[in-house]
Amino acid sequence: VPLIPGFSASADGSTTAPAGKNALSSPRHSGSTSTASDSASPGPSEQGSDDKPVAGTTEPSKTASSSKPPESKPVSSRKSLQSVNYPNRYWHLSDGFVRLDPVDSGSSGSTKRDASFKVVAGLGNSNCYSFATADGAYLRHRNFSLRADRYDGSDLFRKDATFCPRTSPYTGAVMLESINYPGRYLRHRNFQLRLDRDDNSQLFRADSAFRVVNGWS
Repeated sequence: VPLIPGFSASADGSTTAPAGKNALSSPRHSGSTSTASDSASPGPSEQGSDDKPVAGTTEPSKTASSSKPPESKPVSSRKSLQSVNYPNRYWHLSDGFVRLDPVDSGSSGSTKRDASFKVVAGLGNSNCYSFATADGAYLRHRNFSLRADRYDGSDLFRKDATFCPRTSPYTGAVMLESINYPGRYLRHRNFQLRLDRDDNSQLFRADSAFRVVNGWS
């Protein structure tokens, strides 16, 4: 069942949202209790700390995923992800990594483009979401940092590029949980987007809360 109220992923995998509404809904916040049984096991180059996925537990239910990412153009405008505690800052692709940078109506066209993403059905779980860049790359975690990479067809890539929305304590916002590192969520730290474990602090909840709004481009 799609997690976007009133929407469904189209046949090409693209996902649409009505103008002016938060694109992602989140029925629950799993917190650290959400886990995975067959989570990917990246080698040292893909791991950013000694933490590993929890063994012997269950990840969010999966559906069959295509071996190829969506290729069609989006059927609606792209989306931007706005920080809750820094509302003038948005996800912004810079030198291959995703930062939390200021974006406004006076920003350059390239800045607006790099702060807008196509939200599609998750490459690793169609009940969750993946984020495509303007040039067709996908956002994925590597060494626990969020970056843009070309889809390589691997199962690891599909999992690294898939995030499930969870309930945030902030109105209209979601937290985005990794499917292969359950209990880890995208959050900003020093204005860099990374995958961190929920420590149940108020700061973490604020740093990991984002509103999905109409794209800057």
